[in-house]
Amino acid sequence: MRMKQLLAKLSADRQERYMHMPVWHQASQMGMTWKNAAVSELAIGAAADRLTECGLEVIKQFVLHYAVVPVEYERLIRELRAFTFLSGAECQLGIAELEEAGILFSVKKAWGESLYFMPAHCFIGWSKVLFPYKPEQLSSTDKEKLANGTLRPYCRPFSSQLLSMLAELGRNGLGLTLNGVLPKKIIAKLMRAISIDDFTIEAFKVKGAHGDAYPPSVAFMLQAAVGLGLLSTEDSSLIWNESALRSWLELGQLSRDAQLMDWCLELLLPAEAGSAHAAAVMLSVEAGEWFSIKALNKWLSERELTETGNWCGLLYSMGWIEVVQSGHGNEVELYCKWKRNVPYSSDLIDSQSESSPNVSIQPNGEVIVDPDCPFTVRWELELIAARKSEEQVTVYQLEAAAIARAVELGRTKQSIQRFLQDVSGGEELPSTVGALLDVWTSHAGRTVLAEITLLRCDHQDVAAFIERDMELAPFLLQKLGLTDFIVEQTHVQEIRRLLARAGYPARKVVLRGTEKGNASIDYPMFGHEMRTQLCDEQFGTNAKAENMEKNRAESMNERAPLFLYETYPLHHFTLNDQPLREKLIAGSQLERVPSMWIKQMRSYHHSTRRELIEQALQWQTPIQMRIGQGLRSFVPEKLEYQGDSWAVVGMLRDDPHQTARLTPDMWEEMQLLIPGQESPI
Repeated sequence: MRMKQLLAKLSADRQERYMHMPVWHQASQMGMTWKNAAVSELAIGAAADRLTECGLEVIKQFVLHYAVVPVEYERLIRELRAFTFLSGAECQLGIAELEEAGILFSVKKAWGESLYFMPAHCFIGWSKVLFPYKPEQLSSTDKEKLANGTLRPYCRPFSSQLLSMLAELGRNGLGLTLNGVLPKKIIAKLMRAISIDDFTIEAFKVKGAHGDAYPPSVAFMLQAAVGLGLLSTEDSSLIWNESALRSWLELGQLSRDAQLMDWCLELLLPAEAGSAHAAAVMLSVEAGEWFSIKALNKWLSERELTETGNWCGLLYSMGWIEVVQSGHGNEVELYCKWKRNVPYSSDLIDSQSESSPNVSIQPNGEVIVDPDCPFTVRWELELIAARKSEEQVTVYQLEAAAIARAVELGRTKQSIQRFLQDVSGGEELPSTVGALLDVWTSHAGRTVLAEITLLRCDHQDVAAFIERDMELAPFLLQKLGLTDFIVEQTHVQEIRRLLARAGYPARKVVLRGTEKGNASIDYPMFGHEMRTQLCDEQFGTNAKAENMEKNRAESMNERAPLFLYETYPLHHFTLNDQPLREKLIAGSQLERVPSMWIKQMRSYHHSTRRELIEQALQWQTPIQMRIGQGLRSFVPEKLEYQGDSWAVVGMLRDDPHQTARLTPDMWEEMQLLIPGQESPI
């Protein structure tokens, strides 16, 4: 279950109850809410120190063996008893403690069975606290291999890839086919806009919601956009959630990357649960520090944990780590290093970008963008220019086709000029750039093809020019008024080609019926100056539209499209409200047995000893025994009978790897240990 889904199920009162539990005392003193404390390594570390012995042992085994995979209650109790020295009652007590503190959660399935789970965000924090990893410094041999190895090619950052894909989607339209998927041509363009390959995503075995309609990499990126709340559906079309898109674009790079990493972990950790610890270990390494994948895998293997698997390839393809490859064939060794900051921090303070645009516009129309340029600026550049390269800096090129596309999507010469001046520090644009914009914007969007097969011009001078064109004239069947021509529908593509060559490229949209205005804007505008200017020029102030956008954002989650299935969709089930505490041994049950069985060590007749053991088996509690001169804690498993004699089989806690079989004459005194009332030995 994703953290957002869990928070939607948790009332404010319940979250406040969590913070009143002793384990969160330090976090509460620091003013943290449960939402923050549950994923903060600092708060988790303090919480681990305050857990009872039962609670700490249960969470260790849960994190170690299940990670983010949900597990049935009966199986959990059975396997905890096998993994640990705890009795069944102590396992229940530990689980109840963790559930009451909001560390473990459970949902109730339709037939009443409970599933216990830990959210991915919480797992990473607990894994790093309970099983800390500190990479050893590279040996001289490793350093030599690193120096002589081959650095893998540059990969664009995940956020930049997502930005490019969203921009491509905005430029080409969000309409869906009758099958509820994007057209194949648009899917192909989205695939060219990203760097992550299908093999990397397929390795995690996530299942697509539309079969083979989307390549795995495209489905992954579209699901990321949905996961961030940027896209929804309405009337057989994807739609933008402009408020969420604006907020995402305005984030600083570290916050944006951390948000994307959170989403990746929530989707992929359950799908690749076996290597969940490997992901947590890689996130433990400090940025800028080279580490050996071989050494990391050795550390995991020593703890019987799965090796890094597919995470190294994924993080590399997302542009988050650098990878150096040393050797060939079966002797390949990999060395990795996080670029800049590790894109995950439980204690990260989310902040908006305050950096300046850092944009330089050259006389030839080249636009050079620094890595820290705000995404609000990059978003608009993706529309009005063609991206040529992206490594240390990103280079765009102003082109006629891009400007024509921007005009078709609602921009004007004035808005484009003002935007370019603002992002380049307010300086006057180079005269050559200004001249090109004059020409390109004056020609762009001046013609449009209507479905009634009219070639419509916006001015009689343009119509006169087309009428005189020797190549276009044969396709003009009839002139209507001063600006319209009837043309053959079968010749539309050829007419488009000739119009573009003549310097008057037609808009991509085809007007239907009596439409005469601008095409609907599928590429949202951000930036106060640009939006205000365009509204004044074209649409006027429209408070009603803003309210509609707000209402649409509020209902976003109800209409979110699905491109990839969650491995464990637990959000469909009802969240339990600490039901396990009710199953623990109550005071009324304790009153049914002799108080001496619980209060002190005593010697009993063989028949009474058997009754006491039977009660321990029913309650799944341990027994304290005096064997020889020492006190030993014993967890009974079963009674065995042979004729008139009997014996109890179980585990002595000071020798947990051996099964003990005790006859009643092998101990002198005994006492029931009730979890939560007496500490086991």
